[in-house]
Amino acid sequence: MVRHKEFDPDDAVADAMALFWERGYEATSVQDLVERTGVGRRSMYDTFGDKHSLFLRALDRYIGTVEDGFRRLAATSADGRAAVHAMFDMLLKSDADDYRGCLVVNSATELGPTDDEVDERLRRHLAVGREVLDAQIRRGQQDGSVTDRIDPETLAGVAFNVWLGVRVGVRARIPRSQIIHDVEKLLDLLSRS
Repeated sequence: MVRHKEFDPDDAVADAMALFWERGYEATSVQDLVERTGVGRRSMYDTFGDKHSLFLRALDRYIGTVEDGFRRLAATSADGRAAVHAMFDMLLKSDADDYRGCLVVNSATELGPTDDEVDERLRRHLAVGREVLDAQIRRGQQDGSVTDRIDPETLAGVAFNVWLGVRVGVRARIPRSQIIHDVEKLLDLLSRS
């Protein structure tokens, strides 16, 4: 009987996530996944099923990490505006020469229109992002850190679209200074005046 090398499925999913994030779904072959994860082809199929199933697990991991970050930032920020600011900082924490962008946005443009399972996950995640932004804007209006001259739904819509724009902008290699400038203008809009 041939023994297969033992591996940690969580580590393999993390490695697969990084590869899908770098290359995209279509440009990543099963052989690429075998090489990156160090998991044999047979073990990979036995553990994860096909490439698409592994991609869904990698996407779920990415989404879970991002959403946990949102919630942690919301819970630990001093006020609503600070929480919104922290959410944007989280998007910009990568190195200036890291152009992977956001795995969610990348997947939305590559697979969202044709893959119902991916589309469902992306819609849920984006709804969570908008809900967290909305909640922090409302919190900020209550604690005085966000202007109450503009209704919270409008502010949340603007913030959400800038938030998406930041995620796309990184992938599109828009200069980081321009992205930061745009975020600062949004934060100015949120401020009480």
